[in-house]
Amino acid sequence: MSDQPKILIVDDQKNLLESLKRVLEGFGYQVAVAPDAEKALDLVDEETPDLIIIDLNLPGKSGQELIDELQERNIESTLVVLTGNASIDSAIWATRRGVFDYLEKPVNADRLRSVADRGVERSSLRKEVAQLRRETMRHGKLHQLVGRAPKMQELYRLIDQIAPTNASVLITGESGTGKEVIARTLHRLSPRSQRPFVAINCAAIPETLLESEIFGHEKGAFTGATAARAGCFEQAHEGTLFLDEIGEMPVDLQSKLLRVLEDQKVRRVGGGKEIGVDARVLAATNANVDGLLESGKFREDLYFRLNVFTLEIPPLRDRREDVPVLAEHFLNEFRNENDTRCASLSEEAIGTLRGHDWPGNVRELRNAIQRAAILCSEGEIQPHHLPPTLRPRGSGPQSDGKTVTVQVGTSIAETEKALILATLQACGGKKPEAAEILGISLKTLYTRLHDYDEIETNGAETTS
Repeated sequence: MSDQPKILIVDDQKNLLESLKRVLEGFGYQVAVAPDAEKALDLVDEETPDLIIIDLNLPGKSGQELIDELQERNIESTLVVLTGNASIDSAIWATRRGVFDYLEKPVNADRLRSVADRGVERSSLRKEVAQLRRETMRHGKLHQLVGRAPKMQELYRLIDQIAPTNASVLITGESGTGKEVIARTLHRLSPRSQRPFVAINCAAIPETLLESEIFGHEKGAFTGATAARAGCFEQAHEGTLFLDEIGEMPVDLQSKLLRVLEDQKVRRVGGGKEIGVDARVLAATNANVDGLLESGKFREDLYFRLNVFTLEIPPLRDRREDVPVLAEHFLNEFRNENDTRCASLSEEAIGTLRGHDWPGNVRELRNAIQRAAILCSEGEIQPHHLPPTLRPRGSGPQSDGKTVTVQVGTSIAETEKALILATLQACGGKKPEAAEILGISLKTLYTRLHDYDEIETNGAETTS
């Protein structure tokens, strides 16, 4: 099967069909033709084209009727109207039915190529979005977002609706919940996905430099400005600008940001010329928005300008059912990036993960799995591979030197370690004697102690 993008032309004028087909094939497209709507529908049933060019004046079923039927089928093809008498009325009609563009007869070759290239690109994006939707339904994933919890499914639904628009979005959530991942997903699923995504953390840049970072500066605008520099708005032209920790932006700078959002023009620091920009703005904060507004740290007018939509990311403790899914996702990520034979998470490790409150949210979980995958060279990740902070205080085995007390829920690995160390202590550090009491070989004992990194902390070796 050819990898060339596929175009279908529907027109009853044979000479025009052959002419357009020849030109488009010269541009590198695979082209099929149909003289009427019925033949066109048959070809669409066989293989969905990337682009369909439809003459409005067809014999039998009209071009309008064909467009309506194709739209009802919810196909991912981009539709373009071909007409010999283009008018405002027909353009409005086509736009309302989701038609991408129109071509007027006689067709200009440069115009044809431009419409074809842009239409195929749009179709490719629609197919990718549809594939992501299917993955979401199957695996509880949307791009880099992972989770099957009802709150995450609702978040996916909102993202799916908001992403194709140019609307501003305010993303809220605790630190580590994945606000930038949400922003990147919105960009990835938008018509701007092939354009730049520019992210800036307003809390990480000194106040004196933030204005220059966002709006740019001219040469000599301040000490050290040895050359003109485009700011984030210019860098994100036709793409997406993500302003993280927007609540940390100085209030006077917020007023300048508001003006840019309203006028779509920036003026560099030290410059007098206004530069037109077209960037979709997404903003995020982990602070309480109401508190920021009440304290005057967040301008109300800017808040209402940015807050066309609000996406609130739930903390991980409120969707614990997603913890195992996320853990497996991060483990697969690590395996793909590194040469490791760490196979999976044990049930005991998953139980430990479920029991943690995750104050650091998804970021903390990702770091915990990465650490565990490094410590577990092969086989299953056990609780002792996880960070000690994940195990509740007092939940592990306790020893008074003569007995070992094990609480319900403690892993076998942790119990074994406590028993070996307590026995070694009771034998005064004599490893052969401890191995005999434990019923294991001396080599096995040394292996276990090496794993526990206890060789140097259990006294000098004796052989008596």
